[in-house]
Amino acid sequence: MAWWSRLFSRHASGSPGYTVAFRLYSFDGKQCAEVRQRSGGRVYFVDRVWVEGETYRDRNPGEEIGPYETPEAAEAAAVSRPWFSTGKD
Repeated sequence: MAWWSRLFSRHASGSPGYTVAFRLYSFDGKQCAEVRQRSGGRVYFVDRVWVEGETYRDRNPGEEIGPYETPEAAEAAAVSRPWFSTGKD
């Protein structure tokens, strides 16, 4: 019956399996890095791009960059990427 817990776990019910620690925005607001912390303590960030209004979408759906030891380490890595400040790779 151990499979019941896997079948009806939080992840299976639609929970993404992480919490958003914070979001970082570029100066012009067109790039965003969402820093996510998983329940095991690992931290990742996801590049997001502005669509319109307050709507952002994942730049590369399904891609999480990391893992990092702390949210601060993920923040430093995210903002140091050329894409974050210029929008170009």
